[in-house]
Formats: sequence, structure tokens, C-alpha cells
Amino acid sequence: PPAAESVFKFGLKTNVVGWGFGMMNVAAEVDVIPHLSVHIPFYYSGGYDCFSPTIKFRGVVLQPEVRYYPWLKNQCNEGFFAGAHFGLGWYNYALNGDYRIQDFGGNRPAYGGGLSVGYKTRFKKHPSWGVEFAVGAGVYNVKYDIFYNEVNGPYYKKGIQKTWFGIDNAAVSFFYDIDIKKKGGKR
Repeated sequence: PPAAESVFKFGLKTNVVGWGFGMMNVAAEVDVIPHLSVHIPFYYSGGYDCFSPTIKFRGVVLQPEVRYYPWLKNQCNEGFFAGAHFGLGWYNYALNGDYRIQDFGGNRPAYGGGLSVGYKTRFKKHPSWGVEFAVGAGVYNVKYDIFYNEVNGPYYKKGIQKTWFGIDNAAVSFFYDIDIKKKGGKR
């Protein structure tokens, strides 16, 4: 008999919530096997101040995740999913207060991980396109410096280390999927 053929997806997406925070972003999701995918988002906002030198939200974030889809829809990883992720984040932010916070030495990212849940669906008229809703929470080890919030402000405190718990992902993402056909089975 001929080899069995299955369809896996490779998707590109962007998170509009991230854009709302001024963070350019792109993500890829690849189906590994039915029910399981790998999702790799990348966020970046750098080099600019928001309206004034004392308001800024600069960052680079990478948050790879393994996702499990308990129910397949049309032989695709779609619908409800649960995931486990790891995260790295470099940051520099100020909210027009007296202080600015930056990762320790400007090169020590926050790191940790967490769990997420979400729902992914396709548009009926254009099934390669769709939308995904997700939220996640995690635990991170953070080490940072505090500066006076002025241009080239001096240190206020150095090397503060904490464990942070909270929401680490909120997404409303639009995606485009590309089918990847794989042959398998008996020959």
C-alpha cells in the first residue's frame, strides 16, 4: 500500500497585546506530532523613550514553550491548549517616577518559566489564517539595578535579587499557517 500522508503546520504569528506595549514581536509555532507543538516567541523594544526621557519600556524577551492540544480539530493542533515555557528577559524601564530599573549590569536577564493556557482557532473563509488567545504565569529569578530616573542618572541601589511571581504572558495573536506534508507508514 502507498505511504500514509499527514499534514503538519508551521505558523508565523504576532501578538497585538505586545504591540500595544510598544514591543515588536514575531513567533513561530511548529507541530511536532499530533497534539504537540513548539512555540517560540521573540519580543523586542529598544532604543527609544516613550514621550519623554523618564518614561521607557525597553526589553528583549525570548519565551520558548511546548504546547499540548488535548483534542485535534480537522487533524490539526487547534482549539484548547496547555503549555509549559521557559523565559529570558533583558529590561530597562521607567514610569516617570524617581527611579529607573535595569537588569543587573545591563546584561543579566531575568530567567524562569511557567505554565500557560489558550485557545487557537482558524478563520472559516481563510483557514490558513487565524487567531489565538493565551495567558500564562510564571516564576522568575530577577537581579537588577535601580538608577535615579534622569538622563545618565547615577545608581541608587545595585544588585537587588528577588524571586518574581506573576502573569508573564498575555496574547491575542494573529497567525498564518503553512502546511508541511510528511510521508510515513509502511511501504
